[in-house]
Amino acid sequence: MDSAKNNKEYSIAVQPRRFIEEISIPFLPGLKLHDPSRKPRGMEALKKKLGKAGDEIFHGWLNVPARGIFTIRMSDGTYRKFEFDAHQSAYMALISREKFGGYEPIETMFLESMLPKAQSFYDVGANCGYFTLLAVTHPDFNGKIHAFELTNVMNTALKNMVKALDLKSVEIADCGLSDHTGSVFMTASEATHLTKVVAEDETAKQEIVEGEAKKLDDVLFAPPDLLKVDVEDHECAVFRRGEQILKQHQPLIIFESRGSNSGGAGELLKTYGYDLYSLHQGSGAENTIDLKPADTTEDIAGQENLVAVPAGQEPRWFTG
Repeated sequence: MDSAKNNKEYSIAVQPRRFIEEISIPFLPGLKLHDPSRKPRGMEALKKKLGKAGDEIFHGWLNVPARGIFTIRMSDGTYRKFEFDAHQSAYMALISREKFGGYEPIETMFLESMLPKAQSFYDVGANCGYFTLLAVTHPDFNGKIHAFELTNVMNTALKNMVKALDLKSVEIADCGLSDHTGSVFMTASEATHLTKVVAEDETAKQEIVEGEAKKLDDVLFAPPDLLKVDVEDHECAVFRRGEQILKQHQPLIIFESRGSNSGGAGELLKTYGYDLYSLHQGSGAENTIDLKPADTTEDIAGQENLVAVPAGQEPRWFTG
């Protein structure tokens, strides 16, 4: 049954928090950093091209390690470091966005405010672990974190991060989520952070990589009460085979909604008893986020992120 139409808007104040204290990267990958909100031009474009070519030759073909270091401020105020592969485009995408305006600032602010109210956080589509780090370094979140990622390369990177930082509350699932348990096929793009699941009958048309997936309902971890899903237009598949957990345990969900299936994912969640809200930079005081009801296809269209809350649970999550 669809949840009742909801007209109430919410505004949430958030205290920004810096948990990535410092990032050091080698020279050649550093040349590729640019503002992702605009196309590089002139000398900036030339620098990026030179950096890309040099990085590919030196750290790609010649296989010289591109050692970067993240310095992370932990929940107790201490600092820890972990090494990463700066030749990996997922990290460079994160660093570019972090340097120029912040990485997913609205989604970050929303989760920052929700985490203290949760005990189990699922980071679905964890990529290189930004939101896993957001949760594990949060001074007011003491729960468990489970990170799900389809690609073997990023699962290895996530496990290295967890080991280096000694993150005892984080568990890497070593698989992603989909509408079946078993193999999935993904586009083999240079931009690993944009890897997209494709149907098996499409694999002959493009270069692909294979990964492992489970159904959300088959996951044996403690059920989530907070769920972040960013799986490049595969959200509907995740929710379709998570009906039991979503209906029974009713986690709060934030999911990406830019793809062609985003409307279907939202409509499916409504049949599970969820209300949908679009997420916006606050129109009032600084450091606020606004949630506006998204009841129709028109409301959903064009929104980068949607929040799904079990009908009637808005006061628990959005007030106080």
